[in-house]
Amino acid sequence: MKKILLLFALSFTCFMHAQENFSLEINGEVFDIELGKDYELKINNKAVKVKVKQNDILLYDDPFFSFKHPKEFTVAKSVLGEDIEQIVLMSAEGTGFIIQKYGTIDPTTLNALMMNEVTKESINYGFKMEREDYEKTLKSGYKMNVDRAVLRYKDEVNIYEITSTGKRDSGLIIMSMEMEDSPTSSGRKLINLIWDTLVIK
Repeated sequence: MKKILLLFALSFTCFMHAQENFSLEINGEVFDIELGKDYELKINNKAVKVKVKQNDILLYDDPFFSFKHPKEFTVAKSVLGEDIEQIVLMSAEGTGFIIQKYGTIDPTTLNALMMNEVTKESINYGFKMEREDYEKTLKSGYKMNVDRAVLRYKDEVNIYEITSTGKRDSGLIIMSMEMEDSPTSSGRKLINLIWDTLVIK
């Protein structure tokens, strides 16, 4: 079962670890650089030492929402259909966060459908599901009803949380997935940081 879930996660993250190159432009002159590498540039005939570093915590900013995440996780963005965008941040074991942005429908009625889709394979395999739905209040004071499912099979625990927000003809579905119930895992830290910093605009 873990192999199946890992393949599911990898299907979202195949582009997450690509090498990124950057350009630094100074007074119209462009220099190709890499993160963390020391450079010595000449500016006005003076030698200047330069190093570009990435912050440990990064901000993802969208016109409809924003959140912070550790730099180890890259946001993978894809288009699922007409006016539906998806962003994914996922750890190697399949724990992570998914946000789907809808531009033509209000998705707030789709929570149950989404929960059924992500849990039905595990339930068919033999996992037992417990529902622990609750209300979450973001730091902004915005309240969201969260559908929470805890699935157990022998020593495996999978946790899914799904919520949504919307208005006429647009909205968001937000889902977290934990493939291991460990408070110290990198995936749990990712999920906690996103929830703690999520802003719905």
